[in-house]
Amino acid sequence: MAQIELTQTHMLIKLTRGEKIFGLHGDFKIPAALIRGAEVADKDVWKTFGLRLPGTSIPTLLAYGSYLRFGKTGGWTFALWRSNQPAITLTLATSATQRYKRLVISTDNAQALADEINDALVAC
Repeated sequence: MAQIELTQTHMLIKLTRGEKIFGLHGDFKIPAALIRGAEVADKDVWKTFGLRLPGTSIPTLLAYGSYLRFGKTGGWTFALWRSNQPAITLTLATSATQRYKRLVISTDNAQALADEINDALVAC
């Protein structure tokens, strides 16, 4: 399971070896200025991902990798989502170094982590 660490200047998301292989991506280091908020994802969040480019997916069970959704509400999403665990949705601002608008990551303590991230944003 991915480990999420918060510091004063950035958020570091460390992926396991399996997550790196199936998600076709490495660890994330996201500047704090690009984080807009966090919330607990609903069970049907996988329906909002869009087209998988690239990654691994078993519909209704797991989704790892990059997803592109077209339209006004579209953009890039990176997912490490499993149906048997709660997930957190991180909303991000895009930049020259960060293309993802959203990260969806399964974690055991989704509500506590979302509260911690939102509290850190308010404290800035």
